[in-house]
Amino acid sequence: MPIFDDYDDVTTRPTVQAEQHGNTDQERNQRTRTILEKRKDAILDALADPNLNTGEREQLEAQHKAIRADIRTIRYGAPIHVLRALDRKWKSG
Repeated sequence: MPIFDDYDDVTTRPTVQAEQHGNTDQERNQRTRTILEKRKDAILDALADPNLNTGEREQLEAQHKAIRADIRTIRYGAPIHVLRALDRKWKSG
């Protein structure tokens, strides 16, 4: 099969709707929830470390409280802008 470097070919390709790639609101909510649950698990694992000093423990406990609140926020659905904000907040953390 020959390989063509025809950049104009991109404009003739069919467009693909987001739903075909599983990007519905419900699936986005589930992906965000999974990110938050994984982050929560990591925080709980870190809290189990007996060598944490008081400042680190307090910081992790505050993060745990915040992530639990965020999970409650999206438990029964959330607008896409909320999901995106939570993705940014917890992916980088």
